Amino acid sequence: MMLLDKWRENEDRVRQAGAIALERAREAGVPAYYRDPSLGEGIVKEMPDGNRVLIGEAEEEKCIAAALARRG
Repeated sequence: MMLLDKWRENEDRVRQAGAIALERAREAGVPAYYRDPSLGEGIVKEMPDGNRVLIGEAEEEKCIAAALARRG
């Protein structure tokens, strides 16, 4: 079976694992990094206080592409 098929079969478990990882990062007081296509291209950096920014790349350098609404 292909990898995407397996992912689709376990999509809820994958989401749960992501939520657990985000909570553990928050508890540890460190930022969490993840992708969320609904928020745009790039990587989301979420701080323990819930503030989030979308990090993109411009000319091979990291830059803040957008400030996002605070989670929760």
